[in-house]
Amino acid sequence: MKKDLKIFIGISFIIPYLMGFAIYYCKLHNISTNIYPLFQMFIPFLGVIALLYKEDKNILKIAALRIYFVASLILFVLSIINIFYQEFSGLSELVILISAIPMIISIYKMDKNLKKKLALDNPNKKLTLLMCLLFIIIYFLRTFLGYVLQGEANEFFKILNPKSLRIFISIFIFSFLNIMPYIGEEYGWRAYLAPRLKEIYGFKKSILLTGFIWGIWHLPLNLFYYSDGLLTSQIYSILVQLVFCTFLGIFLTYAYNKTKSIWAPVMIHYLNNNLALLFVTDFSKDIFSGQHYDLKGTLFSIVGSIIFFGIFIFSKYLKDENLWEKSVYEKIKES
Repeated sequence: MKKDLKIFIGISFIIPYLMGFAIYYCKLHNISTNIYPLFQMFIPFLGVIALLYKEDKNILKIAALRIYFVASLILFVLSIINIFYQEFSGLSELVILISAIPMIISIYKMDKNLKKKLALDNPNKKLTLLMCLLFIIIYFLRTFLGYVLQGEANEFFKILNPKSLRIFISIFIFSFLNIMPYIGEEYGWRAYLAPRLKEIYGFKKSILLTGFIWGIWHLPLNLFYYSDGLLTSQIYSILVQLVFCTFLGIFLTYAYNKTKSIWAPVMIHYLNNNLALLFVTDFSKDIFSGQHYDLKGTLFSIVGSIIFFGIFIFSKYLKDENLWEKSVYEKIKES
């Protein structure tokens, strides 16, 4: 394995896996764990920053990266404090909201060539929006199919009400304030890892490897956060995660190469995590924590992921390696 991959994988995995012990401890003592998945999403970007810093020591002079680095450090400190003083856990969301505005402004004001080199530009905004719309259509088709297979089609149509419409609109309005965790993941997986693996192993192996790495990266969350703690539920949670990450990763990589923009996968990832709010009736609970995974739901998720996202493997934007975006690491090395 190339040295840069070892560094990235090491940074991306060591902190989340050590953090798994904190999540487990907090679960045992009824302490809020909401901060940990949020902070974990920041880490892949930190791995890329470390690689870029290795190539160019001036990289942290770039305002956007410096803001992201400082926000990550604050979240890291808060994640430790959370174990002892959980009343401070809510500050994590405030840190993200406060940091997002100056980061977005600094990216907007960034030199165009530097922005392109760092894969932070968006040369085709209309196409980015179209990719988001395509994902929304797939999301609802996939969800509707699930309700139909369970004989609950009427339940799906119950979300078509004014309350859901308000939630749907608010998801878009506040997207830019919640963008940092999602760029944290996608900058690592799509701007660096997938194209870097493609350069070494070719497009087919890179997609499978990226999906597996992204999926197994969630392991502490699958064991101690997403699932309800039952062994079978934990196993199903891991299986769902591995397959979903692999096949959603196909679509996200397709969107990245087609739009030549990291913002398409960032927004799609954001939508994937937040559209679930449309189906929530009790907002006082964390809808992602303590879920029960069973065989029926696992099979549906696996089949749905393969059908709705797997088809994009045949796109020329994946099969033709000349249409792939270069990894941000290669862009920096070439400069």
